[in-house]
Amino acid sequence: MSSGEGAARFFVIVLAAVLIILCICLAAELWRFRRLTKRVRLVMEQVNDTIEGLIHHKKLKNFPETEDTLLGKFQHGIFQLYGILSSYEEREKKQKEELKSAISDLVHQMNTPIANIRLYSSFLEDTELSLQQRQDFAASIARQAEKLSWLGESFGRISRLETGIVALHPVKQPVLSALLGAIDEITLKAKEKGNDIRLLGNQKLTATFDRKWTEEVFYNLLDNAVKYGNRDSAVITRLVEGELYVRIDVENEGPRILEEDYPKIFRRFYRGDAAGKQEGLGLGLYLAREIVRKQGGYIKASCRPGGRTVFSVYLPCCDGISGNGD
Repeated sequence: MSSGEGAARFFVIVLAAVLIILCICLAAELWRFRRLTKRVRLVMEQVNDTIEGLIHHKKLKNFPETEDTLLGKFQHGIFQLYGILSSYEEREKKQKEELKSAISDLVHQMNTPIANIRLYSSFLEDTELSLQQRQDFAASIARQAEKLSWLGESFGRISRLETGIVALHPVKQPVLSALLGAIDEITLKAKEKGNDIRLLGNQKLTATFDRKWTEEVFYNLLDNAVKYGNRDSAVITRLVEGELYVRIDVENEGPRILEEDYPKIFRRFYRGDAAGKQEGLGLGLYLAREIVRKQGGYIKASCRPGGRTVFSVYLPCCDGISGNGD
């Protein structure tokens, strides 16, 4: 065999070896690619199962969250996102239920004055009525219309407050100025009933509150004290200093509120037995509680040993504990 033929043969062998190695490498890569494709398909199916599970409110943990892996982080993150979205859904559902309940309450409360207006209007059609009778029925219609108007205004305030349309702006300021503003509004009504409004306690106290809305709280409490209190009795307001809160008491002498009714009296439209036949819709205390709560305070009712009823408003005396109460 010549040297030329030997060289050619060696070249062919080397080329064949290279081709074999390339085929082996190609087969290995193809096998690795198929394995990777299968793994990717499995992972995507698990990701899809996780998402499908969340759509149906089921948490399917397909990846270990304890391991520091990209898939574990993905699963943890998507579960967190699901939790946030679920909380929004629950909040929306709760708001819809509250709105439905509020509308139902409003319609129920409006039915009585509307029915009375219709009744008195039908009486006025009687041509044999005397002038005095007509005036009496007209006055009754006016009272029912005023009740409807007050109901609409009160519900409007509550709605704006609950939905956040009106924001409270608590700032540190003297409590006395807001309390005196409410006392000025109720003074004429108190005089007509012979009630003497007394102011006791430290008049220099400051708290963190919204002046306009908190003055309405004080007015509602004073209005109740005069409305449901005994004639010719004293209505006492008292300012008391505390470590975290300033306490404002409104105390009157009248029908005693049962202890088991204390949690109920702040509900919307609730009127206990102590209310008797007094005019009212049961919105004042509910509105007062919501206003105080949204300023980081609270309100409660109690009874003095002598039988006097006390409503106590607690307002934060520093900015640190003031909040919206939600």
